[in-house]
Order: sequence, then structure tokens, then C-alpha cells
Amino acid sequence: MDRTERERQAAQRRYLGWGLAFEPTMPGVDLARDIVFDDGPNGRALALVEGTGNVAQSLAVALTTLRGSNVFDATFGFDGLNALAEQIEPNLIREQVRIGIITLLDRDPRVRKIVDVNLDDGRLGAGRADDAVAAALRSSRTLQVQVQFETITDDRLSVRLGELPSV
Repeated sequence: MDRTERERQAAQRRYLGWGLAFEPTMPGVDLARDIVFDDGPNGRALALVEGTGNVAQSLAVALTTLRGSNVFDATFGFDGLNALAEQIEPNLIREQVRIGIITLLDRDPRVRKIVDVNLDDGRLGAGRADDAVAAALRSSRTLQVQVQFETITDDRLSVRLGELPSV
């Protein structure tokens, strides 16, 4: 590893932070996460994630946490989950969810620019090659969320959530 790569990694760790590593308890369904342990020379220790991995993990956790439900940080979480419980038109719910995602990304100081917010429930893009996947999404009433953004360290990240309840 050359000097510039080490400096880039140090800058990512400094500006993007580090935290405990979490993994989904049920792969493909983003409902719950559990801490990860690593085997080390002195036994088991908590696994850590840093830099861009930390930002991606933090946003994935925030997008599946109801805003205000964290007693230690009432501003943490995603306000768009309330839209899913309201009795309004599905297109309006999708836009409220999109606005909630954009608001969440805007609140994170590590995010410099939002590139794309994609909500896929299988309703759009009829006639595409993966019609079975789109049909499964429509029938299961799930919503796949993918966000792309740039960080303050000039890294472009894409965070894809698993299946979330839809309308």
C-alpha cells in the first residue's frame, strides 16, 4: 500500500468515522441487525467498520429506524415510515417516503451530494427482462430502496436496502 492510499484511508476514517459492525439477521429482509464478533489473537472482539462502510451501514440502519424511537438521539431515524401507515394514495406515499430519504441524507454531515433516490415496487418498467422479479415485488407489496450519494471525501456510495413493507 503506497503513501497516498494510506493517507486516503486515514482521511476516510477521520472524516467518515468508525463504529460497530452490524449484519442483517435475515439476509434480504432489512428488519433487524445484530452485532458481529471477530476472532482475534486475544479471543473474540467486537467487529468494527470504518470509512465508507460506516457511512453505508449508518444510513441503512437510519432508514429502517423510526425517527424519534431512539431514546439517546430523538433526531435519528427515518420519518418516511409514518407515511406507510397513512391512508392516502400510494403515489403520494411513495413521494413522502422519497422526501423522508432525502431529508435523512441531508441531515448527515458526511453526505455532500445526493445523486439518486430509487424506489422500486415493481409497478414501473413493465415489459423488462426480469418480469418475474417485478411481478414478485408487486404481489408481495415490498419496496426496494436504493440511494446513491457522494461523501465529503469524494467517494460515491450506493446503499441498497433489502425488502421493506410497501403500500
